[in-house]
Amino acid sequence: MTTTARTPGPWTYQYSPWRAQDGSDIPAFEVHGEEKVCDTDENRPVEEQEANARLIAASPELYDALEHFFNIMHDYESSLQKGYVQHAMDMARAALESTKGGAI
Repeated sequence: MTTTARTPGPWTYQYSPWRAQDGSDIPAFEVHGEEKVCDTDENRPVEEQEANARLIAASPELYDALEHFFNIMHDYESSLQKGYVQHAMDMARAALESTKGGAI
């Protein structure tokens, strides 16, 4: 399996509309890490764009939480006793909250 480097987290998103020729705003969002990661599809409804931007921005957190779960599950009982399972649950909850824009 080949691993490809990814833009380090944390990532954030911001509203960044395009300016139409008639002067109106076309809704769009940008996702940034250290540099710009991506734009949303301005042809989608603004609510969907923002939800997608939140999900993309939470990707590093989601990846880290999933990787942590994967690493501790080989010895669940020991991980449970050492508090690693609770830590993994906390990481997952925080990542999911980021995707939803608040508490789950």
